[in-house]
Amino acid sequence: MVSALRYLIFVGLLVVSVPAKGSAQKEVYWQVFGAQMTDNEWGDLFDDWGSVSTRNAAAVGGGVMLEYRLWRLGHIGLETQVLKWFGEQDHLEFTLPLYLRSPRLTPVWLPSLTYGLGLSYATEPSQSEIERTGSSNELLAHWFFELEFGNAETRFRPYLRLHHRSDAWGTFDADTGSNAILFGIRSAF
Repeated sequence: MVSALRYLIFVGLLVVSVPAKGSAQKEVYWQVFGAQMTDNEWGDLFDDWGSVSTRNAAAVGGGVMLEYRLWRLGHIGLETQVLKWFGEQDHLEFTLPLYLRSPRLTPVWLPSLTYGLGLSYATEPSQSEIERTGSSNELLAHWFFELEFGNAETRFRPYLRLHHRSDAWGTFDADTGSNAILFGIRSAF
């Protein structure tokens, strides 16, 4: 199954790096953010905000995004991030997801929606995941759901993200997962 994920990432990189001639505009963004680990399942963060509790784990980080516009349909991109965790876990985490973003609408208060899927590598097993589920692994699946505020003309775009790591229904050895709430800001280079 890990071979299949490597293949999907390779194909995704090809798709993102070779757009159809004249059909896409490329943008490169930098981003900085802070994150707070929660003790909840990801669904709780959408439908039961009153039950959200935090763990003694926070992160700061940065990343780069390569994004292509898909006509009026939205955007496709590739992102890489580095997170430095503090508190009950003290390691680095690297992520590499492909993502799809809805169009950025003219009113800046209407967010664009983004979903990304890829891999997360931690330099050591996550202590938060071990405390929550009893196990962890350095390499896990990673997905995120994001609300980005601003439009095509906005220089700095704040965003709110659910950052998720897991075994992807048994694809990876450890039966584990974690969720963090991430607040960040990004801008084009």
